[in-house]
Amino acid sequence: MMSHQEIVCLDPVNFELYTPEEDRSVKIGPQQREIPLPRIPLPVPRNKEAEGPPTEDMLGQGIYDYLRQFPDCALNKQYALILRDAYPHYLSDLASQIVMLDYKEVDAPYLRRQISYMKILLLLDPDNAGLLHQLGTACMEVGLSFSQLNNVRNDFLKALGYFQRAIKVAVPDTATLNCLAQINYWLGDYPSCSRLWQQVHDNLDEGLVKDIIREKIERIETGSVPDYPLVDDLEAVGQALVLCGSKDYPQALQVLETLEEQGHLLEEFSMPEFHYLLGFCREKVGDVGGAFSAYDRALELNPHYDDALQGRDRILETGGQ
Repeated sequence: MMSHQEIVCLDPVNFELYTPEEDRSVKIGPQQREIPLPRIPLPVPRNKEAEGPPTEDMLGQGIYDYLRQFPDCALNKQYALILRDAYPHYLSDLASQIVMLDYKEVDAPYLRRQISYMKILLLLDPDNAGLLHQLGTACMEVGLSFSQLNNVRNDFLKALGYFQRAIKVAVPDTATLNCLAQINYWLGDYPSCSRLWQQVHDNLDEGLVKDIIREKIERIETGSVPDYPLVDDLEAVGQALVLCGSKDYPQALQVLETLEEQGHLLEEFSMPEFHYLLGFCREKVGDVGGAFSAYDRALELNPHYDDALQGRDRILETGGQ
């Protein structure tokens, strides 16, 4: 077993910390070039049967696994530098996983995993505007995932930070400016998003996209926008999801019907999931007709929405009983 002087318990299930001896190094490549290890606590896989200090493979695997799970941990940059210098194959694996996630439809947990992976690469290249844009886009996308709406404000603020950093380190491109404007719009900062959309508008050729941006600017200038941040409504939907999870359907229904009546959220977002949840809550409290209408609206927005199809069919089969 490793000595208690070298190990500090980090995670009783998966990891423990090991501080290398003063002359500990890792040998890499055909020429076995030595890379000195810094004398900092390094995460290694917990192995109660291991004798002596961790092997080079254990060190690399532990740092890689730990950093993927905790990319914002203390000493994260030092860990990333160790991977870059002593275990570059792990960074290659990381990059390939990010690419694979880019080319398939993924749900919120996969998006969060992709964000964690990109954050590791950003530790090694903090002024990479393209990577900052990708991180902002991923945070924005996961924030809008219906199942994640209870955390949407936090995700939007993270996206905002990445987009702001991207335009500081490189000449702003229209895609990043547009995303930054959109996040500001949802957060209720209309002056900032109007200014940003004006920059986008001025850099676009004549056409449909430019007309759409101009319309957005005009809506802000004429005050034809909600008088509160739309992120409040998105968070309210997240709260309704939590209430449904605890089977408090009447309270969830009250939240959803208030949002439906106000109308701002549904004008801005096409959300078949909202209408399905509304129908589900109505069905649970006995409003069968209202439930059928909500399921029907969800199917107008997404004809292949299986849950809404099943809800509508369930009502038809029972004759509304």
